Amino acid sequence: MGSLIALLIIIWLIYVAARSIFCSGGSISPDGTMICQNCGTRGETKTVTKGSIFIEVILWICFIIPGLVYSIWRMTTKYQACPACGQQTMIGINTPNGQLLIKGKAGASAE
Repeated sequence: MGSLIALLIIIWLIYVAARSIFCSGGSISPDGTMICQNCGTRGETKTVTKGSIFIEVILWICFIIPGLVYSIWRMTTKYQACPACGQQTMIGINTPNGQLLIKGKAGASAE
């Protein structure tokens, strides 16, 4: 029974690692619904998870309790970020600040 649980945990960790590597999300598009206040990139947000998947796997393999604590911490510290600069400064283009950023970017490119 214990080896079955360990096998399921390892399979789950491989799945989570593959998903975080290949499915980071977010896209840069001139027609995006969000704009970054930091770098001016327009597009859709990406999900960023703090910490390292490799440390998480090592903690799960070696020690069950620290692995669980680290996994919970990683799951609770996810945030939406700019796909270009990684900052948490994406706002909607329909907001007043979003409209100012779009106008400022258009004015800067016209000069």
